[in-house]
Amino acid sequence: MIDGCGRFQAMVHIVLPLAVPGIVCVGLFAFTLSWQEFIYSLTFISSAGQKTLPSGIVTELVRGDVYFWGSLMSACLLGSIPIAILYSLFLDYFVAGLTAGSVKS
Repeated sequence: MIDGCGRFQAMVHIVLPLAVPGIVCVGLFAFTLSWQEFIYSLTFISSAGQKTLPSGIVTELVRGDVYFWGSLMSACLLGSIPIAILYSLFLDYFVAGLTAGSVKS
């Protein structure tokens, strides 16, 4: 086997560290898609207190042709902060998957 490891050790010490950037990328992408689940929450939820952030912003801060720009922009900023924080925390895993640092020497 590779580097004198058994099958399980090869999986844990070689394959898994190489797969972590891909797993993190898929997890963050799935989180972003579920965070921005707009159509389902807009269709099925009518109470303003139970709506998700993206649908609540549109339905509560836009009244016909009147846009409450200050509240709208601040709500969009607050809604994007958790995603930006997650992406910045896992940035090292993305870079490790693209560089030679993830390959054992």
